[in-house]
Amino acid sequence: MKFSVGVIGAVVLSTAAAGVTAEEQGDSSSLLCAVTYTVSCDSLGDCIEGPASAVNLPVFLKFDSEKKVVESARQGGERRTSNIVHMGTAGDVMVFLGDEGDSAWSATINKSTGSLTGTVSEQGVGYVIFGSCLGK
Repeated sequence: MKFSVGVIGAVVLSTAAAGVTAEEQGDSSSLLCAVTYTVSCDSLGDCIEGPASAVNLPVFLKFDSEKKVVESARQGGERRTSNIVHMGTAGDVMVFLGDEGDSAWSATINKSTGSLTGTVSEQGVGYVIFGSCLGK
């Protein structure tokens, strides 16, 4: 199964420093996230689980609330940028939504724990990502 993903796929974020949460870092206008696990499935139900590099997704993501962009970096060093089209909060969780070309993405980051959960959807394929974030 071949995967081609927009910026979030190319950028999605190894683990953050132990015991340091996004909230403890202070300025949450910029968050650096490391993707620690992914699940990718196509429309036929064929799925791949493992690290971001297993499905050509980014291993690092940087969410910049001020500039309303998310920057991504793949294991090989390729970097991309995607616009954040919506930002919000629901209790202790920050919510981000974006799109790029024919793909869309969402991400939630818990301000207390730094836990990242995200999705990317394209025609015929979907990705779920998990990771850890810290503020800058």
